[in-house]
Amino acid sequence: MSYDKDYDIIHEGLSQHVQLETSGDQEALRSLAKRFSVRTFKEGDSLWDLSTNSGQLHFILSGAFAEYLMDGRVSHLLRFYSKNGFAYSEDLILYSARPASYATCLVEARVASIPAGALAEYLMNEELGGKLLTSLIELSMTEYRNTTYEMLQTNGINRIHAAIQQFPDVLDLIPRKELADYLGISRASLFRSLKQIANG
Repeated sequence: MSYDKDYDIIHEGLSQHVQLETSGDQEALRSLAKRFSVRTFKEGDSLWDLSTNSGQLHFILSGAFAEYLMDGRVSHLLRFYSKNGFAYSEDLILYSARPASYATCLVEARVASIPAGALAEYLMNEELGGKLLTSLIELSMTEYRNTTYEMLQTNGINRIHAAIQQFPDVLDLIPRKELADYLGISRASLFRSLKQIANG
């Protein structure tokens, strides 16, 4: 895929999350899209880890990632990132703090990224920047709300259906133990629910 095509996709992705009111907004957003660099990730590669000290805003061109939250020495599956979605560590981007989570590639991916410093410069110097920052924060909160919705389902089958709705490839990409922990159900309950789903 050509870089021009990548930038068009990045621009389209950005424009889905910010209201473009003028041709100047459009040009500013296109200029921002061209500041992203594209990289390929293999399964198991980190998008960011606990030792990362500089944040980046990532746009997933293809593939999928999982973010894990560290609680002492135990990691818990927190959320998923897939094609045409943004991924970033709030700790790094919003608070300039060391991350409490890490994100790992689940299936080979291509990702467009821009350093937090370049993003901050854009946010400060472009009128559209404030709108974009607000949209990214709202996007992050929406993802947390969606995860909370999954957890509020009354039984294993409903939770699995909600998880699949949010991330259709979840059953293929996440080990059953991690999926059970993510859904807050036992592995036995997970297997029973999957069997019921398979049997219609």
